[in-house]
Amino acid sequence: MLERCLLGVLVVSIGCGGSGGESTTGTSLSGGPATTGATSSSSGEPTTSTSTSTPTTGETTNATTNATDAPGSSSGEPVTSTTAGTTTTAGTTGTTDASTTDASTTGGTTGAVDFCLGEGGILLPGDEVTCTGDLGKKTFLFAICSCSGVTANNTLTTDSFDSEMPDLPPMDGGSVGVNGPYTASSSVDIGGSLWVDGKIQTFNKHEVAQVLQCGDDVTASSASHVAADMFLEGNINAQNKTLTIDGDLHIQAGKLNNGAVVLGQTVKGPVTVETPCDCADPIDVAAIVQGYQQSNDNDALPLAPDALVGLPEPKQIELPCGRYFLDAIDSNSSLEITLTGRTVIAIAGDVKNAGAFTLTLGPGAELDLFIAGNADFNNIAAIGDPKRPAATRIYVGGAFKFASNFTLGANLYQPNATFTANNMSEIWGSLFVGGLELASPLVVHYDQAILELEGCDDPNKACGDCHDCANPTPACTDQGTCGPCVVDTDCCPPLACDGGTCKAIIPG
Repeated sequence: MLERCLLGVLVVSIGCGGSGGESTTGTSLSGGPATTGATSSSSGEPTTSTSTSTPTTGETTNATTNATDAPGSSSGEPVTSTTAGTTTTAGTTGTTDASTTDASTTGGTTGAVDFCLGEGGILLPGDEVTCTGDLGKKTFLFAICSCSGVTANNTLTTDSFDSEMPDLPPMDGGSVGVNGPYTASSSVDIGGSLWVDGKIQTFNKHEVAQVLQCGDDVTASSASHVAADMFLEGNINAQNKTLTIDGDLHIQAGKLNNGAVVLGQTVKGPVTVETPCDCADPIDVAAIVQGYQQSNDNDALPLAPDALVGLPEPKQIELPCGRYFLDAIDSNSSLEITLTGRTVIAIAGDVKNAGAFTLTLGPGAELDLFIAGNADFNNIAAIGDPKRPAATRIYVGGAFKFASNFTLGANLYQPNATFTANNMSEIWGSLFVGGLELASPLVVHYDQAILELEGCDDPNKACGDCHDCANPTPACTDQGTCGPCVVDTDCCPPLACDGGTCKAIIPG
């Protein structure tokens, strides 16, 4: 993959936070332009909301409610946060001086437009044309994408929705991609396509709502169903008619269909199944973090890089629009972070939180979180907004682990580690992981809005393959430049071409 970048479509006009101070024990933080109160990006009216610390006990209901309801229930008034230990307030009235100058208004790293005013994307460090929005919509194409095999020892369910549509109706766009063998011993319901570069074995009820593509043999030992076409490089073993294909079967010449019921036609000939997940060219998360270490908006608050290291007591912090660098996050108690605008947080080390952890997006806020190390949440955790998970993108160089119940409304990229679901898990967004192990049930609701994020790439940029391109010009043409797609194979797996753009839902 050539240039990668991410952020932007859900926001039309976002304030960069008000002037204000962060008062801590012996420390004063102030940042943002000198205004009166924080401004809601949706209405521009002053709003107030009050939050209390998330308890460090296993009260999972509270953590889930905060993540789901808080962003939509904010009324836009100045935010005042209180904890038993440290209090941090941002967006309150302040005076204008050198420390309160909003970094976004300088345009130094935002290009010709001001991303905090909702124009353009947040540029990746050291790049004048690529931003975070392009990175997101090139990366998160599947509900689940695994760089190695998948073993589903418990139930797996996927579907999709579009957070820009009213009422958020569920749809069949939640596809699964596997760069290796796929084994399902429990029931599976894939609300999208299944794309496997290896053998498929099913031992329980198995549903695929769209196309199934397999680069090896398919063995169905229990009732299995494909609602569209199947493309197969190997043989089918479905004794007692345990597999039904509603569409056509495209099977490599010389390979056998042993028992599958094909309601459409059987087409024998050359079949090539592409590797679904782009794992050969991983995103260099550490380099991106290092870039933001050199160029960030910390001084505008000010925010010290070690501000969230060694926290002995509960803490709440609110960050306005900007790009922030942290050495690490290390807290022995509850930690709540609230974002009010378009934000990048780059972390050089690990994230370790012993207490409850909450990362909330205010109305219209977005987040690109880059963690060079590992992330371990040893208590309940709520991250992102389940009503608009396309607004949160998380990139991890190591592993992202939950030890307790969690709410994740985000797209997670961790290609170097296996994601393990040890507790019943429901995710709004997507997983791009090194591997997947299901010890407990897993449900993933893919947000198709991720494919329409605002980007910075030249629509006619040079390309080597489809992974270098994204909507609105998602295909790498014969001329070696990005352009509109014409047929489905112009799109990266599992997307289909519709009117020149690539979509999660197969047209028709």
